Amino acid sequence: MKFGTDGFRGPADSVITPDFCLRLGFHTGAVIKEKGYDSVIIGKDTRVSGYMLEAALEAGFISAGIDVKLAGPIPTPAVSFLTATYAGQFGVVISASHNPYYDNGIKFFNRHGRKISADLEQEIEKRLETPNEPVKAKHLGKAFRIDSASGRYVEYCKSTLKGNYSLQNKTILIDAANGANYKITPMLLRELGAKTININCDPDGFNINFDSAVLKQELFAEYAKNYEFDYCVAVDGDGDRLVLSDAKGTIFTGDDILYTLASRNKMIGKEQSDSVIGTTMSNQGVVEALGNLGISFLRTDVGDKYISRELVKRDLNVGAEPSGHIIQREFSESGDANIALIQTLAALQELDTTIEEIKKNINYKPLSLRNFFVADKKVIESQIFIESIEKLQKNYPDARISVRKSGTEPIIRAMVEAETENDKDSILNEIESLIL
Repeated sequence: MKFGTDGFRGPADSVITPDFCLRLGFHTGAVIKEKGYDSVIIGKDTRVSGYMLEAALEAGFISAGIDVKLAGPIPTPAVSFLTATYAGQFGVVISASHNPYYDNGIKFFNRHGRKISADLEQEIEKRLETPNEPVKAKHLGKAFRIDSASGRYVEYCKSTLKGNYSLQNKTILIDAANGANYKITPMLLRELGAKTININCDPDGFNINFDSAVLKQELFAEYAKNYEFDYCVAVDGDGDRLVLSDAKGTIFTGDDILYTLASRNKMIGKEQSDSVIGTTMSNQGVVEALGNLGISFLRTDVGDKYISRELVKRDLNVGAEPSGHIIQREFSESGDANIALIQTLAALQELDTTIEEIKKNINYKPLSLRNFFVADKKVIESQIFIESIEKLQKNYPDARISVRKSGTEPIIRAMVEAETENDKDSILNEIESLIL
């Protein structure tokens, strides 16, 4: 098996199985031990399969001579934070992010709290083809539980706010997708003074991401109709993606958040505030709006690990995906929904503006994403398909066209951005005829 855009992911009963996780834990442990690591922190989301896979990974790492610290259900960015906090530490997250409960996945963080490098991914992949050879009994690792993980992470999130910023007199609706943030996000906001309305904060192992606003954004309008609040916050199952709305249900995506944070940083003269990182999915309207502020925009491939690597390479601070992965390197080396949330709310206050006003500053281009379920994802690798896309690009020179394979599902993902709705729809229809 090979690493996808975000580690390994697939059905827990056929792909991400206990047998696979035992092998993965052992071989990853053997590789990182050679690189000076002596222990790992393992966190997980709320899927029922997490207990099973955690036990298998734990056994694998211990059999390689690596100590294991179990953090329990905790968001992905909390594992990134703890990994960077403990010395000699490697981070492991058991989560399939926004996927349904029957999937699960494994992703890794290095000692800096960043997604691991492509070189390390390849080294682990090669080892997976070899047999397990546990170390001698006297060299086996040990296991421990970290009872303070959630509290330490919440305190760190609060510490990223400067001055006397609080959320007193604010009511915030939280849709935690029945995932890893089901306790942490309400706790964080309440400790900052907010009153919270909690929805999808009661996980049962099977309801993660089910009918959650981060995936079904029409729910924002429904929440605005049925509840009174100042902001609505939606996070995904593993807690690294954020989408917001105001009291009217006006949606604030990762593009909007990126623009807000970049504007605030530029206004207060923060270092490294002249450039930000986005992906091929970022709307060109945001690029142009940032350009009007003197902020340049650099694109990467889709995936927050690519944003992270580019931020490190260029020594920049802020990057984001439209889906809601927000990285602010001064606070965290990974996408962090909780830090992005409180920093965005603080930025709106510092800029003396609103979600509605921010959106007026951005002239969005017509952009659509479409998923095509296919029997064979290699359909987009054929010469006919490649030449047809090239022809489309020539016929619509101002359009941006991206067609890619999902790393975890039998899906082809198409993104088209064009000058008009008609052009966008015509291109998408042509792509659909080529795929199906």
